Amino acid sequence: MRRRRPLAVLAAAAAVTALAAGCGSQAGTTTTAGSAAGAPAGLSLVADGVLTIGTDPTYPPMEYEEGGTLKGANVEILTDVARRLGLRPQFQTVAFADLRPAAAAHTIDVVGASVTDKAVRQKDVDFVDVFYAGEQIIAGTGDHSAWTTPGNWCGLRIAATAGTSTSDIVTGQSALCTAVGKPPVTLVDVPYLKSVEEVRAGRADLGAEGLPAAAKLIADSGGTLQAVGKPWQAQPWGYGFAKDRTALRDAVQQALQAAIADGTYDAILEEYGVSDGALHTTAVNGGA
Repeated sequence: MRRRRPLAVLAAAAAVTALAAGCGSQAGTTTTAGSAAGAPAGLSLVADGVLTIGTDPTYPPMEYEEGGTLKGANVEILTDVARRLGLRPQFQTVAFADLRPAAAAHTIDVVGASVTDKAVRQKDVDFVDVFYAGEQIIAGTGDHSAWTTPGNWCGLRIAATAGTSTSDIVTGQSALCTAVGKPPVTLVDVPYLKSVEEVRAGRADLGAEGLPAAAKLIADSGGTLQAVGKPWQAQPWGYGFAKDRTALRDAVQQALQAAIADGTYDAILEEYGVSDGALHTTAVNGGA
């Protein structure tokens, strides 16, 4: 039987302590209890003995806030990784678009959010892959079987978050539509998880969200939402590091691989119901 770590243990250890400026905006800082003893040398950290983790806690079940406490699968995994490195984890709230620039500028040590590892993003940071997921199209009730084929999206309005892999699918299909003389696909730009509100309000024909968030939205909808077709473009998600922080990148990869080997990683994913995205081994820049 796999060892499980109760969520309450993490919740009791985490406390919101301060607000810190970051990436041109205010960033909330949450420190999670841990040990700074025995940390590897030469990691070039933002603060001695601390692993400073940037995250955008708006994406349950991977990273989110509840009652002033930071929760989520990524939060627990990175807390465990920091402990294995003898470091004290400190989470800073950073807008998604600013996460990779923050790592490159050394204002955070790790991008610790649900970021798809893609070749274009590898120009800014190196990734240690931690999860595997795709994107899901969501609709309201009724028969939407005709829209399972992207070629039939021409002229539709699809709600997604601009700047994400999900919105890239929408804009990419729109370009294909216009290239053959058909109406474009209109991207309705919304915050994370808000695409379904646009669908329900009739302001969008479809919503697009990454998994596993999309699955949770559908499960919690009481039958008012459904998946349209299968997930698209499944790729690894990774934790990001400045290109010149290879020692830190490699140390985190080794700690993550150890968590996979001893079952801690699987137990965390199971706790949050996202075991389907589990990796058996990590990779550096494994996305394409």
